Amino acid sequence: YGTGQTAFTSSGLQNSETIGSVTITASGGTAGNAAVGSYTLTPSAATGGTFTAGNYSITYNTGTLTVNAAALTVTADPASKNFGVTLSTPVAGSTNFTSSGLQNSESISSVTISYTAGAASNSVVGVYTNAVVPSAPVGITTSNYSITYNSANLTVNPVAPGAPTLGAITPGDGQLSVAFTAPASNGGASITDYQVSLNGGSY
Repeated sequence: YGTGQTAFTSSGLQNSETIGSVTITASGGTAGNAAVGSYTLTPSAATGGTFTAGNYSITYNTGTLTVNAAALTVTADPASKNFGVTLSTPVAGSTNFTSSGLQNSESISSVTISYTAGAASNSVVGVYTNAVVPSAPVGITTSNYSITYNSANLTVNPVAPGAPTLGAITPGDGQLSVAFTAPASNGGASITDYQVSLNGGSY
């Protein structure tokens, strides 16, 4: 923008005369870091071509410069946890993400991560598709971007069963009753999944 601009139209010229260029002044929006929005373009000082400005009473009509939002993609990193562990949700201030499309050397310091499934301690072992959801990027003016958020998978891993707890040992007529309790964090194992050894023998 400035002098020598040809992005204009005209009406009312006589005798097939032409205007070579005008000066266009923008109220804003020309900088690379200009915020999304509309700005006024004001033409003036028509010159050049074959016309003589003094022969006309010139009216200059303003135009509009529109700054559109830039496309930005924010992608959550895949997450995993062990069975029996609880993940808090949502988690603000997370750096477990990648991004593409940022302009003017801007950067995102953190996002909020939410888990839509699999975060509870009793969530069964497996892969929860697209359960890790990013949002609310910090460090940029979000209105300057058209943001696409990509979710990632949450994997719940099995854990090795711990040892059962020995309870009461009750002798009987030719039988021995032993009470066991499976540990709380045993990866889903049942007490029937254990082999019990007493005095070096298996029972």
